[in-house]
Amino acid sequence: MTPRAKSVEVEILPPEKRSDNVPRLIALFMDGLFALPGTKWKFGLNPFLDLIPVVGDTAAAVVSAVMLYIAAQYRVPKVVLARMGLNVALNSALGVLPGIGEAFAAWYRPNQRNYELLQRHIGPGAERASTATHWLFLVLLFAFVFLFIPLCLGAGVYVLLWTLHALKTGTLSPP
Repeated sequence: MTPRAKSVEVEILPPEKRSDNVPRLIALFMDGLFALPGTKWKFGLNPFLDLIPVVGDTAAAVVSAVMLYIAAQYRVPKVVLARMGLNVALNSALGVLPGIGEAFAAWYRPNQRNYELLQRHIGPGAERASTATHWLFLVLLFAFVFLFIPLCLGAGVYVLLWTLHALKTGTLSPP
């Protein structure tokens, strides 16, 4: 006697919704962790990272680039990716200027801006697989950002050396 197959009920669940916790946490920690007492103005770790010469700007740019990667996974339009990349690049470029960079990062809040751009462009149907052109665009954008970072690092080192030279000699001539 052969055993009979039993019928099994199968429940098909909808695909898991991709969580946007990482971009939200990046925006919170980098641009909205602290509130100025008595105001609605918030700032995060980004201006504090900018206080660390050379390394801080790079660290902030790398953290911000994570949100670009996540945006590409959501298939955000290329124009939006470019805008997000420019937010990162602008923050990195101005971050090398002592005092100005910190104030700009606290005022401009690039990660919060990128998070808001991401939230506007994800929705039903936005989680399709990325095409090759989206990935090519992302690679080129990352190449631009990561080639731009060494330029910012070099400028930061130059400004730091110039400041140390000015403090040591008491003159404002370049080193």
